Amino acid sequence: MLQINTIKIMNNETKITAIVCVLPVIADLIEDLIEANVYKNNVKLANKNLVAQIRRLDQLIMDKAPNEDNVQQIDAQISFRKWIKENF
Repeated sequence: MLQINTIKIMNNETKITAIVCVLPVIADLIEDLIEANVYKNNVKLANKNLVAQIRRLDQLIMDKAPNEDNVQQIDAQISFRKWIKENF
C-alpha cells in the first residue's frame, strides 16, 4: 500500500528519470539472455525489438540532456545493478 502512494506522489520528471536509469539496464539484461540463447525464436525476436525500442527512447531523451545528466544516469544505473545483485 505504501508503494502505491509513493508512486502517486512522484512527479513526471522523477518518473522519466527512473525510466531513463532503469530501462537501459533492463535492455542489457535482456541482451545477455539473448546472447545466452535462453529464448526461443519468437520470444527472441520480440526481446530484440524491445531492446531496440529501449535504446531509441534512451537516445532520444539523453541526446537532449546536459552532460551532468549523463553522469547521473550512469551512476543510477550502477546503483540499480548493485541493487539487483544484492537482492536477487
